[in-house]
Order: sequence, then structure tokens, then C-alpha cells
Amino acid sequence: MTTEELSRVDRDALRRALATARAESTMYREHLEHIEVRDGWVSAAESASYHLQVKNLRLKPWQCPPCDCSDEVGLGYGRSRVEVLLRRRLLEAGLSLFEPDPAAALQKIASTAASPLAVGPPHPQPTTAGR
Repeated sequence: MTTEELSRVDRDALRRALATARAESTMYREHLEHIEVRDGWVSAAESASYHLQVKNLRLKPWQCPPCDCSDEVGLGYGRSRVEVLLRRRLLEAGLSLFEPDPAAALQKIASTAASPLAVGPPHPQPTTAGR
């Protein structure tokens, strides 16, 4: 995949993932730089996204992060109901499958949607005058 094939949302999530992962340690930064030299920026950023999703979602080795998950529930890695539903929630929210911290990003959207400013002005309260 090239950067031209990525949406703006995906490019943004991959940039944030790569920057965050590079800041974790010198060793991991060097690992990502090696991937970038060998396979390109997109591969390094996808690796960073995968790493951060596993870390932030506290996934077990047999669990799949959204960036590597299937679109359909079934048998095998990346096809469990929970994995596919998280993938679908990200896409329905307009987020990238490469979001470094999917749960936090979904929570941010949910809290923004619950904010009175996000929903508009409150409905006028009925007055008791005239009763």
C-alpha cells in the first residue's frame, strides 16, 4: 500500500502511531527506522499501529487488533465476533482502522456526542406562569 492509497484519516492515524511508537524507546525507534528503510514509511507506520493497538487494547497473543482484523465473523485469527465488532465500530465512527488507541478514540467520540454543545441547545423548559 502506498500513501496515495490511504485516506486522510488513515494517514493521520498512521502518522500519530509512528510518532508515538518511535518515542517509546530507542530500540523500538531503530526497529521502525529499519522497517522504513527496507519496506517504506507505510509498512513502518502499520507496524507501529499494530504494536500500539495490541498494547493499548491489552490483547492476548491470539487476539487480533482492528488494523489486521477481518470484515466477517468466522473461524480463525481476526474473525471473532468481538474483533469484528470493534473494527465495525471504528469504521462507523469515521475513525481509521490504524487508530493507535481505538478504545480511547471511540470514548472521545462518545463523550463529544454526549456533550450538550455537540447536540445543540437544550429544549426550552415549559414555564409555570399562567397556571
